[in-house]
Amino acid sequence: MQPIFKKALAVLLSLVLAVSMFAGCTNTPRPRADASIGVSDTVSGFTTIYPVDTTVELHTDKQTKFLNGNYRKVSRYANGKKEKSHPVPIVFEWAYERAQSGVTQYTLCISEAPDMQNAMSCITGEQSISVYNLKIATTYYWTVAADGVTSAVAEFQTADASPRNLYVDGITNVRDLGGWMTVNGTRTKQGMIFRCGRLNESSADEVNIEITEAGKRTMLDFLGVRTEIDVRKTDNGETGGITASPLGNTVAYYSLPMEWEGDTFNGNRGALLQVFSILSDAESYPVIFHCNIGTDRTGMIAYLLNALLGVSEEDLCRDYLFSSFGKIGNPRYPEGLEESVYYQSVAAAEGDTLQEKAYNCLVDFGVPRQQLDSIIRILSEN
Repeated sequence: MQPIFKKALAVLLSLVLAVSMFAGCTNTPRPRADASIGVSDTVSGFTTIYPVDTTVELHTDKQTKFLNGNYRKVSRYANGKKEKSHPVPIVFEWAYERAQSGVTQYTLCISEAPDMQNAMSCITGEQSISVYNLKIATTYYWTVAADGVTSAVAEFQTADASPRNLYVDGITNVRDLGGWMTVNGTRTKQGMIFRCGRLNESSADEVNIEITEAGKRTMLDFLGVRTEIDVRKTDNGETGGITASPLGNTVAYYSLPMEWEGDTFNGNRGALLQVFSILSDAESYPVIFHCNIGTDRTGMIAYLLNALLGVSEEDLCRDYLFSSFGKIGNPRYPEGLEESVYYQSVAAAEGDTLQEKAYNCLVDFGVPRQQLDSIIRILSEN
C-alpha cells in the first residue's frame, strides 16, 4: 500500500466511511435484496448478495439506448445542457449474521484476479456500498471482511458496451479511450489514456480549481494519472491562470495551446506533433488530455488515436457524440465530425482500412513512424 493511500485512508476512517482507490465508494441505502439469492459462507458468516455470477451494466438507460441505436439521433437522449455523462455505480450488497449491535466496519475488496491479488478496497459501516468506474468487459472478484473474517470470493462481469465513461467529481465529460473493439478483434487498452473536460475554470481572472479533492483522489489514486496535456489557448487566458497541473506536482503538465476554430488539424500542427511525441513515451502513462469542455480539440485527438488503433468509424462517431451527455453547453452533431478537416484528411489518405488511412495520414502530417508504432504498442491489448 502506497504512503499517500495510507494517509488518505486514515483521514477517511475517522469519518466512518473511507474511500480508497475507487472513484467513488459511497454509502447508498436501498431496500435490502433477498439474501437467499446470494452465496452464503457458513465459516465466515457472510452472504454475498450482489453482484454474484452476473453481468453488470455500467451505463444509464439513456446512454445504453444511444449506444445501441442510431448514433446520429443522439439529441433524443442528451443535449449537452445537463450532466449525464457519469456511469451508474455498482451497488455491492452483503449480509453478515454475526454483526454486532454497534457499528460493524466492513472492508470491501475488488480484484481482477481470482486470488484477490492487487485488490482495491473501501470501508463502510453499512452492508452495501456503491462503487464507480470499474472497467468494461472485465471479470471481477470480490470479498467483504469484518471482525477478522473474510467472505468467500464472489465473481461478476461488467458489460462490454463502450465507452468506459467515468465519474470524476468536479469534471464533466470524462471517459477512457480504452475499451473500444478494433478491427483485429481486440480492445484498445483500458486505464492508459483518458479524455475529459477542464480541471480548472477557463478564462478566469483568478485560478479557480474545479476538480474536487475527491476528484483528485480518483485521478491520482485510482486512475494513476502521471501526465496532463492541456490544449487550451494561452494567449487569451483560456487556461485560467494555471502553470502546473491542478492534480499536484506528481503530474507532468504540458500546455500545448490549440485553436478551436477553422482548420484545427493543419492549424495546430506543432501542438499535435508534440502530443504524439508525448504519447509515444511509455513513461508518460497514464495520461489525461483536455481542452475546455473536452469535445472538439479533445475530440480530434481522440479520433486520430483510436482510428490509428483500429476502432471502427461508427464507434469513433459514437465516441465523438457521447460528449453530448456531458455538461458542455450545446449538443454535438455528426456533421461537426464529418465536416472537420482531420476527419476528411484521414478519409482521403492512402490505405484499404481506416486504420491504414489514419497511419498514413499521420505520417504525411509529420508524425514519425516510430512514434506511431510505439503508441500502437502501448495502447493496444496483446
